[in-house]
Amino acid sequence: MKDLGEANVILGIKITRTEKGISLNQSHYIEKILRKYNYFDCKPASTPYDPSIKLFKNTGDGVRQSEYASIIGSLRYATDCTRPDIAYVVGLLCKFTSRPSKEHWNAIERVMRYLKRTITLGLHYQRYPAVLEGYNDVDWNTLSDDCKATSGYIFNIAGGVVSWKSKKQTILAQSTMESEMIALAAASEEASWLRCLLAEIPLWEKPLPAVLIHCDNTVAIAKIENRYYNGKKRQIRRKHSTIRGLISNGAVRVDYVRTDENLADPLTKGLTKEKVLNTSIKMGLMPIAH
Repeated sequence: MKDLGEANVILGIKITRTEKGISLNQSHYIEKILRKYNYFDCKPASTPYDPSIKLFKNTGDGVRQSEYASIIGSLRYATDCTRPDIAYVVGLLCKFTSRPSKEHWNAIERVMRYLKRTITLGLHYQRYPAVLEGYNDVDWNTLSDDCKATSGYIFNIAGGVVSWKSKKQTILAQSTMESEMIALAAASEEASWLRCLLAEIPLWEKPLPAVLIHCDNTVAIAKIENRYYNGKKRQIRRKHSTIRGLISNGAVRVDYVRTDENLADPLTKGLTKEKVLNTSIKMGLMPIAH
């Protein structure tokens, strides 16, 4: 059997080895979908989503429904692989695949214009520090007709993100603290899974420390530091027990971070141009040299 050397493309993701580490990018895939849907020559945009735009469910006939669903599917693949910066808006637009309206199409066009501007971005990983840490955030989208909050978490190692998620909560929280508790439970479970995965790597330094999760809500942190939850909602009590169990086992720990420094912020809401740029750099999203 002939050795073909190191793999440089896996599942459509190009892998580039540099002196400082490795890079993952899908610039060729982004270019492909831009050309496929006739957005390659569009005017570039600085942000993937305009937070001042209200997106509601359309009660009329869907406009180019099949094409809309096809674009969303293409964007979701990019989101899941190398583009956490568009995770929030893609997740938001997924809700309207059955009956997309003109406003939803305008939002998709904004995403395409942003990808046109950032087509060369890829995830960079350095050799150090090889420490897993996470960020957690929640936001109620006041410009939506949905009363449920959006959770977001992100974990990075060696200067680049390795796991992220933006999702509408399934439980209707009655306060910001409750929504933060729901989000922290999901982030804690992901942190525990990633920690176990690292433990399976023979060359990874042992023992593994607890995964630090940054949260910008002091009330939620105070609640999970308390061994007992005195709330009445059973679902929230279960979330509290989940977090407390992982903290007691030494799998995770939680501390406070300022909202401006919360890396999970773009996974829960639309941000300004400056914040999109700053959080993208902290995620390890940087231009790939061709």
